[in-house]
Amino acid sequence: MFGKCRLSLLKRMVAERPHASRSCDLRPTGQTFLPSWRFRSQLSSIPEDSRACNGTDLTLKTQLDDRPRLDEHPGDGVTRGSTRMEIFADAVFAIAFTPPIVEITLPEVGSDLGRQLLALWPSYLGYALSTLVIGTYWVQHHFAGALFRTTGHRFLLATLIFVAAIASIAIPTRAFAEHIQDPIDRVVGAKFYAVALAATSVIWWFRWRTARVTGDLDERLDAAYVIRLDQHYLREAAAMVVAAILVFFSWELGLALAGATTLYQLRPPETPLYVNQAPVIEEEL
Repeated sequence: MFGKCRLSLLKRMVAERPHASRSCDLRPTGQTFLPSWRFRSQLSSIPEDSRACNGTDLTLKTQLDDRPRLDEHPGDGVTRGSTRMEIFADAVFAIAFTPPIVEITLPEVGSDLGRQLLALWPSYLGYALSTLVIGTYWVQHHFAGALFRTTGHRFLLATLIFVAAIASIAIPTRAFAEHIQDPIDRVVGAKFYAVALAATSVIWWFRWRTARVTGDLDERLDAAYVIRLDQHYLREAAAMVVAAILVFFSWELGLALAGATTLYQLRPPETPLYVNQAPVIEEEL
């Protein structure tokens, strides 16, 4: 219905200008509409003082097809916006924060409370490590969510794999933290933890690459910016893989590299660059 209304509007525009020339139509032959962000990329190559088509400003057309279409990615199921995906992922992140703190059991009444609380330091460590990793990835998820314009079937599957890794990260964290006082078990726990961190980082990069390949990334983004961000995520995943390998030779050095890489991810990411004007923040509409 919405598409028919837009088509009718364009027809009226043409009918009101019977002598209009077709030379200013930027649409490819046989294509009724261009998505607005693709149209703007072509429009940007035209000087501003030449963007009138027999009295009609070409920028008006960019307002007629401003939303992704359900059939925008043929062969990848239905195309939808990213809101539902972000809500679902945020719910998983919120739930993943709960187990690390619930697993901390307070001492019984009548015991030496001060000493018993200090003895729980491995549990405190496990909670701190879990929230650090989960929180770091939520911050990245919050940032990347603004760069995704649509969600198709394959991108949703990649997202499911990612949130599954986030939901389970507390298990290897506890395996390391709660056995850190045992000289033998802490080595095994450190290997388990480092491999889990590497797997999560690789899955994050895989999810990002899937969004690029399937076209779910906002096409209004500057191409060079997207490439830099892709290389950034690839370097982080590679560093985590190296840390997972190194932990089998020295668990201290392996975890040190994994920890440094995680802390590095807390740096503010590069502000997005767009081909034309940046989109308006949705919450402020």
